[in-house]
Parts: sequence; C-alpha cells; structure tokens
Amino acid sequence: MNDFVIKCGTLIDGTGRPAIHNARILVKNKRIAFIDTAISSDLDNHHIVVDALNKTVMPGIIDSHKHIINNGGSGIGIGLNIKQIKENLRQICYGGVTSVLDLGSADFIRIIPKLSWEQPKLFYAITILTCQDGYPAEYMNKKYYKLGSVKECQTEEDIKKAVKSLFKKGVAAIKTAVVSRTFDNKPQKCWTDKQLQTLTNEAHSYGLKVCAHITYIDDYAQAARCGVDSIHHAAFDGKMYEKDVEEMIKRDVIFVPTVSLCDLTIQGLENEWIYSKNYHPPVNEKIKENMRIFTKAYRDGSEDKPVGDFFVKLSKKEFKKTLYYQMENIKEYIRNGGKVAMGTDSSLGFSLHTTPIREIELLALAGLSNIDAIKASTFTSASVFAKENEIGSIEVGKFADILIIDGDVSNNISDINKIDIVFINGKMMYSKKEHPKTELWSV
Repeated sequence: MNDFVIKCGTLIDGTGRPAIHNARILVKNKRIAFIDTAISSDLDNHHIVVDALNKTVMPGIIDSHKHIINNGGSGIGIGLNIKQIKENLRQICYGGVTSVLDLGSADFIRIIPKLSWEQPKLFYAITILTCQDGYPAEYMNKKYYKLGSVKECQTEEDIKKAVKSLFKKGVAAIKTAVVSRTFDNKPQKCWTDKQLQTLTNEAHSYGLKVCAHITYIDDYAQAARCGVDSIHHAAFDGKMYEKDVEEMIKRDVIFVPTVSLCDLTIQGLENEWIYSKNYHPPVNEKIKENMRIFTKAYRDGSEDKPVGDFFVKLSKKEFKKTLYYQMENIKEYIRNGGKVAMGTDSSLGFSLHTTPIREIELLALAGLSNIDAIKASTFTSASVFAKENEIGSIEVGKFADILIIDGDVSNNISDINKIDIVFINGKMMYSKKEHPKTELWSV
C-alpha cells in the first residue's frame, strides 16, 4: 500500500498554518506526492482511498528527546532486556510517534533500525560528550561508559576526535551536558567556554546540531553563548533570567522542556498508580516491582530527604516543586516568542513509551495554541536534528509519516490520544481496527 489517497476531514500540516478542511493527500513511493484542496478532485476516484472525512489528519509525532533503552522506574536500565526494548519501540510506534531522537543509549543502538521490528524511525546521538568528571558522573554507573553511553574529553583534540568518531557512526546530532552543580548542590565539573565552543564548532563543521542537557538556570547562559542549538530540560531550581531568555531567542535556540517527565512521575507516585487494577504499564515484572518499591519509598519517605534510590537526588519536598518552576520557565520562553519542541525524556519514573499526550498537553497549557503545539511536536522537533526538510510536516516531497486521529485535534489537543492509523513512509504501521492494543488505563 504505497500508492493511495487520504481524504481528510481536517488536515493539520504541522507548519503552523491553519487547519484545512476536505483536502486529499496522494501518497506515492513513501512520500507525499500531491495535496489537493479543491472542492472536487480526480483523486476521489483513485483505486485506493483511505476515508478520514470525519477525522483529523496530521504529521506523525516526533519525540526529540528519547532514551529507548530506559524502561521506567527509579533509575537507568531497570528491567532492560531485548524483549523490553522491542516492546518499547512497538509502544512508541503504536502511540503515533513516527520518529525519535535518542539522546544517549549505547553503541548497539545502531543495530536496531536494521532489525525487522515494529518501530519508528530511529535517529540517535549514541554518546553524551562531557568534560572530565562532568555530568552524568554523579549518578551513572561506569559500565554504561564502557557501552558508549558517555565519553569524557579532557582536551580540545579529544573533543574533535570524539565528534568525528560519532559523525562516522552516523549520529543525527551531538549530545552534551552543561551542568555546573550536582543534584545535592555541590560543584560539578563543567566545560570551559573554550571547550564548549570547540565542541559546537566541530559539530557544526559536520552539519550536526548540538543538544545540551541542562538542569539549572545558571547554565543556560553558557550554552547559548557557546553555540548550542537546542537546550533540553526546563530548569527546576528557579525562574530563568530574563537576559538568558533574550539571548537564547536571539540565537534561535530551540527549547525542549521535557516537562511531562516530572509531572507524570509525581502523579504516579502521589496517586500510587502501580497499585491500581486499572493501570497497565507495558513493562516487565522487574520494572513493575521497582515501581512498587519506588512508590513505597515516596509514600513513607521524609520530606527533607531524597526518594529511595531515585537517581535524582533532590529531597522529596524539592522534587514536588520541580514542575512549578519548569512550567514557569517554558511559559516565559513561549511568551517571548521562543521556539519550543516536544521531547519526553522517557522512559523514567511513570513517563513511559506510549503516546506523548501529556507533554503535548503541557505545551498547550504553557501558552501554545493547539496548532502550534502540533508544530512543536512535529516540524520543530525535526528541526532539533536538522531533518525538517524530510519529515515533520505534511508537504509535497516529504516522507509520508502521517497520523489519522479519531477526533478534532484543532479544538481539543487531548484528542491526539485517539489514534486510528499510523503511517510511516506510507506504510500502515498501526491500525486501531487491525492492531488492538492494551491501553495504559482501563475503565
């Protein structure tokens, strides 16, 4: 099925333009060949027509911050095995996410796109490049360094060699960290300006964008002035400085706030989701057991101490405040006209590899219109790793990564969760009618 027409009720093309009604999309050879907005069209007589006249048609969602080998719970790699990775990818695909940017896994991630699994398009950074003893040294086990998850660089030559090596491995972006203190407020070694500028210059010389993990408001300024292209995570230790917001916007920095991670994890812990008979996380028993232990540690733990073995070593009281500051910071960025992209940072806590509806809802709550929240989750997300000319919108010549939604997304952003059909490269990857799946929540 790679020569067909979709008759759209409402078409949202992902560019930020207003919705179009009663358009037809011709898909041929994996790409969008033609879009007809005329009242009547010869495309209506095509030999294969997909009827979406009472539905919304939009681009496939792009998650610009994923970790596909993380599975939920309190830490990194809990319950990790091949079967769970395969399930993670299936959930991502069935959830309407047609492309992901994985920002730190391991060298073996390069093999996954070659496997005949149900999966989205997988773009990756493989390795977090950091300075000697820099983030994530405070919590990450050194075994992950050996797997290629992290590379520490001491000299400018080290940085250049590391970027070149990753380019040769086919990465879609370079991931780094700009973090000057630990979760428990101790100084953390971080790049000098000269080192970070070397990294961004070298990445740009290969045509690669640079994505920076940032946790604290004091670190935004360095990332912006040293040429980082996208900043990942809304800081949770206070409100961003006005001058930093202005500088980031001036330099066209894309903000990927990943606010749903804390939101869903706090909701899951506070409401003890794992003990609900109506909660069906698509994870193995080892992960579920960790979720139970994590939930009990949260319930019984002191307000002034970290929660159990959760790698984010904030006190319980501080952790509960994170969403407030994150939302304030993303609201400020949107209010001032900054570019925002959708990324979930899943899977961790109770933010799982399913439809990223909560992240999209929070972007809308932060001030984006529904149309702009969709743009952030499609076109702008593709821009994070310089693929906006190939994916991210329904335009002639682009790959046919398309969702059919059984709802009115332009008026109710939460309707994105009502996925009917998922196409990737014009191939039907999921159909609600043909691929019934267990929902995360049952009634």
